[in-house]
Amino acid sequence: MRSIIFLCTANAIRSQIAEAYINAKTDELMAYSAGIQPCGYVDKNAIAVMREIGIDLSSHYSKSVDEFRNKRIDIVVTVSGTAYQECPEWLYRNAINAHWGFRDVSGESRRQYRALRDEINAHLDKFLAHYNPAYTDNEVSMLLRGLSR
Repeated sequence: MRSIIFLCTANAIRSQIAEAYINAKTDELMAYSAGIQPCGYVDKNAIAVMREIGIDLSSHYSKSVDEFRNKRIDIVVTVSGTAYQECPEWLYRNAINAHWGFRDVSGESRRQYRALRDEINAHLDKFLAHYNPAYTDNEVSMLLRGLSR
């Protein structure tokens, strides 16, 4: 089973949503999330809008990318501009990588959080519809890049 990490700035919203959605929807990947500058909490609105679709983030916490330094990561997907620009080389070096930028909705209305959740989940659904665990790394890379935003 491949591992995939979603990397954003604070690991409070976007990457948390992506990690939880993948882990809820497939057992063909093990998803993680982390932040370049973790804020120390998962945004309460992200928890609420994921709960609306039956996914519980209440036990999640904001993690630093450094927590994954000694963990095998096969796929890195950055979901914020900061993560894309500041992703540590040690993480990119041995992993398939792509950038799927999603806007930051911190401090916005619950409606905006729902829209972001739905946008991320729809994007992940496209990925999962085409992902095959038997794919070579090159085939996975081509799939990820085909979905780049």
